[in-house]
Amino acid sequence: MIYPEYELKPQFYEEFPLQWKKIFGNNNPLHVELGFGNGEFAAYYTQKHKNINYIGFELSITSIVKAQRKLKRNNATNAKLILCDARFGLREFFDTNSIEKVIMNFPVPWYKNSQAHRRIIIQDFFETLADVLIENGEFELLTDQEWYAKEAFENAKNSGCFEVFDIEKNPKREFLTRYEKKWIKFNRDIFKLVVKKIKDVKVNRLIGGVNEMPHASGKINEEKIKLLKGRVFKENNKVFVIKNIYKELDSNSHIFKVISSDGDFSQHYFLVLYQKDNENWVIKLDSESNPYRTPAVKWSVKKIMGVLQ
Repeated sequence: MIYPEYELKPQFYEEFPLQWKKIFGNNNPLHVELGFGNGEFAAYYTQKHKNINYIGFELSITSIVKAQRKLKRNNATNAKLILCDARFGLREFFDTNSIEKVIMNFPVPWYKNSQAHRRIIIQDFFETLADVLIENGEFELLTDQEWYAKEAFENAKNSGCFEVFDIEKNPKREFLTRYEKKWIKFNRDIFKLVVKKIKDVKVNRLIGGVNEMPHASGKINEEKIKLLKGRVFKENNKVFVIKNIYKELDSNSHIFKVISSDGDFSQHYFLVLYQKDNENWVIKLDSESNPYRTPAVKWSVKKIMGVLQ
């Protein structure tokens, strides 16, 4: 059984950053967990800290369902779960100086140098933290990889925006997840890093303001439609590829399957192209598609119309 009251879908909201006071119905401090796994920590944390609003990020639907069940068993009323890349969500969904604490328990370390860009703790992440955390707000990291804790330590220090405390080895904790218990049983060391914000940084956001529905219209050359399949378009930090094109049988409409990227944030969605009148066509997001309206998504709509004209 699922409990949808715990899942928040920001892509359906009209304005960013999100208005958390309206979402929770109060102005309690915001605490954010990046990667909540099966929800063990979330269930514990929201029960112990009932005077805070908890927001958790994950990329797994299975994790969302498991966490919902644990929260429901506790009748939690101060938690929201989001299925989204945590780096994107932290930057886009929260206003400047709005979060009291960010928690990250045992993230995937991405060992290989070729995977380094996938690590959350890169320099850009600490710039985002320096934006969204309140003054003296904290970031807490737990990991079983000492090198990972040290890399996070150095990146936080180099940002110049944080008081960075010494890495603590095998810290005493009131609550242990089953994975922690397993690691400790096998004498695996745990490392804890805490940093406190002391300086503001303003980062650029992709989707600030009103979340408008992108569309474009005009005359087109229908013969060009089939030529777009597989085309890749690039402009600065924006990229999109048209993976496939489908023709509706009962109308003169076409569906484009698109993948776009804004830097390291990718989205899959559909665009619909249909004939408005004898001369003009319209292209817009399909009603079943709800990507975040990033620059790449908006550009894909306008660019396709431009190429077809």
